[in-house]
Amino acid sequence: METKTATLRSFDINFQTAGIIPPPYSHQYSLKGTVNQAGGLDVVFNIQYLDRDELTDDEIISEGFTLQDDFHWAGELLPVWQEEVQNLVQKTIVNKTNRPADDAENRLWLNLDVESEAPQLGKPRNREGWEYAGQELIQAIYETAQIEAPLKLIYLRKMKDKSVQLEMNIYFSKRTVKARMQVGTIEKTKNLRWDDLNPILRMIYTGEFLAEKAVEKEPKHPGKFLNVGDGLWYEFGKSLRNPSGNNRYLTDLEHTFDELLPE
Repeated sequence: METKTATLRSFDINFQTAGIIPPPYSHQYSLKGTVNQAGGLDVVFNIQYLDRDELTDDEIISEGFTLQDDFHWAGELLPVWQEEVQNLVQKTIVNKTNRPADDAENRLWLNLDVESEAPQLGKPRNREGWEYAGQELIQAIYETAQIEAPLKLIYLRKMKDKSVQLEMNIYFSKRTVKARMQVGTIEKTKNLRWDDLNPILRMIYTGEFLAEKAVEKEPKHPGKFLNVGDGLWYEFGKSLRNPSGNNRYLTDLEHTFDELLPE
């Protein structure tokens, strides 16, 4: 694939969930980023949730949402985000097409303004890359706007004689991951590579989380547990289960966390 070398000036992402996605999950957002003189990104972001008038307030809240999830924000993200989007643009080819998206597909359109090139408007061939970048950008916006705290993940393995804990503090605004590891009485800290985070998060959230079987207090009995920042502890094999068709999920997840722990 041909690599672009021209400098990004601005980008627009316009996204809408597939028609088969029901409320309260269905939504659309627009996100425009402009590179400023300091190398940061000036951002204007709008998100709107769709078709919620079909649901009662209790139905919306029971799915973990609020009644005021529509959001507008204008502000600046750090230069690390300009660098990330620039790298993604270099891998992007835009198909200029007016063909409607299939109802089963998420709809994503880009408008790229790159130095010394005509504006590019259409669908990116690497749609999944832009969808994931959009999700990370939105988390960075919520964090910068202090709407949400940085994400904290805790993996806990308790045995009869000791416990092993891995705590990952994930800062989307700065694209950094700080890990604190405790094995018995020994504690270590280190920074993890941001690029290693994507596959870890993808793996975690493909699991089957049963909130009704999770507990709010840190478990005391032996077992393996995961806290994903929602105030609950999920136990491997009980409230956190293998997703359909993947019988190795829990084994692979445990192996992934154990590889991050000090020897």
